[in-house]
Amino acid sequence: MPELRLVYFKMRALAEAAQLVLAATDTPYTYEMAWDYFGEPWPEAKPKVPFRQLPMLVVDGDTKIAQSGAVVRYLAELTGLLPGSSKQRAEVDAIFEASQEWFNPLNPTVNFAVGDDFAAKREAQLPGLHLRLGDFERLLGQHGGPFFFGDQPYYCDFGVFHHVDLAHFFDASLLNDYPRLQTFMSAVRGVTGVQAYLDRRPELIGVGSKPQLVIDGRPEPTGVMKA
Repeated sequence: MPELRLVYFKMRALAEAAQLVLAATDTPYTYEMAWDYFGEPWPEAKPKVPFRQLPMLVVDGDTKIAQSGAVVRYLAELTGLLPGSSKQRAEVDAIFEASQEWFNPLNPTVNFAVGDDFAAKREAQLPGLHLRLGDFERLLGQHGGPFFFGDQPYYCDFGVFHHVDLAHFFDASLLNDYPRLQTFMSAVRGVTGVQAYLDRRPELIGVGSKPQLVIDGRPEPTGVMKA
């Protein structure tokens, strides 16, 4: 297994699906804040990074994989979370990409928006979220569940899990009308290694008022800077 270093920021966003894949397959890795990995503030390091954005996966110290989707697909192949046929791989990828479409504005809103801005963005996003939840609910019924392709989770399941989990900060009762998605979320939590990861990851608190991650017992503002 190669040495894996996942470089990102203080936020619960584009590195989550990758970490869920790693947790579900018991794959060793280190998570490093951008300023620790680069040894300088993010604005100074940014021009040196492919496409000037993170997350980035560093493999064996030299290969740098940028773009969150590319990172997750590489990890899925490395850890065996890809189906065997090219046709089903495309179907898996379609579901993953459908979940990624939620990234903006869901992730920035949950991690950074406050006050009236948060409330307005939440209300604007909820109708679209429910449309996509309806799509996922229907698709979960095609292969008998509990995952999108039956009893075997693939990387798409972890992409959907992250975004649905994050959307609960908008509405704790979000899944009341989606029984298959409720079962799906429980099934993902039940994958060996996933619940342990969820329990140990930094807690996201103060959403909508003062977003912070509790890191080593200390609340720290979400963001791309060390302090």
